[in-house]
Amino acid sequence: MKYSLLLIVLFLVGCNTNHELMTRRGYGDVGVGMSSTAIEERFGKPYMIYSKGEGTETYEYIEKITMGTQVIEQRRYYIVIENGKVVGKYMKLSNPPPFEAIYSDDPYPNY
Repeated sequence: MKYSLLLIVLFLVGCNTNHELMTRRGYGDVGVGMSSTAIEERFGKPYMIYSKGEGTETYEYIEKITMGTQVIEQRRYYIVIENGKVVGKYMKLSNPPPFEAIYSDDPYPNY
């Protein structure tokens, strides 16, 4: 019994990340020259890392703004890293289509 309780506690402690979620405010705090290590320590691993070759990568973080259970806006934050340092950043906003626009006769709708 003691060992199973100890294993549960160790599992829960191991899952604790203590990372801040990337938000518009956090994105604003990311500056040119900041190290990729500092970004990952603060915000955790990115959702996706795109390798551009020659030591350049783009980190992608996603923030979903919800109202109740529905996503009303999605923000994608991109941070361009070159040789371990931030050299640029950009953000893309998107809104899901209205409910009726999801259902269309067009097999390839353009959202």
